Amino acid sequence: MPVLYRLSQNMNKKNTKAYGKWYAKVVSTACYGTDELAAEIQRNCSMKKSDVKAVLEELLEVMARELGNSHAVRLEGIGTFYPRVRSAGSVTVREFNGAKDILAVGIRFSPVRKRDAGTHKMHTPITDGWTVNEAPKNTVMPEPKEDEDDSGSGNEEP
Repeated sequence: MPVLYRLSQNMNKKNTKAYGKWYAKVVSTACYGTDELAAEIQRNCSMKKSDVKAVLEELLEVMARELGNSHAVRLEGIGTFYPRVRSAGSVTVREFNGAKDILAVGIRFSPVRKRDAGTHKMHTPITDGWTVNEAPKNTVMPEPKEDEDDSGSGNEEP
């Protein structure tokens, strides 16, 4: 199945280069959760679903701790997770107040990238083989859960 998208017009007047232009925005049609991942992994290896879930839950705990200690976490063959902060600007260093000016903490993910031996172009192995199609007009995007961060604005430039 392809990655589906819909077109979304940038209506942010502050971004003069992008204002009024149309951009592709991914349409999520389902959420593949821990249970589904564990069941799929169980089908592809000798581990039981309960063991896979335990490993995934422990991975989450360890990653949260390490990211919270300002460490990057690299999963070989997948990519690297980095802690990040979003802050308000201050005019001077003295005026910056972390308690007031740090607006949010989050995680940045950078997938593994490799250079193609033939073309010498960089590619992301996790996305190799993906196709992209416009979503049918009747595709309904599920509402994000309360604990999910829907920070995508749909106004990303290609």
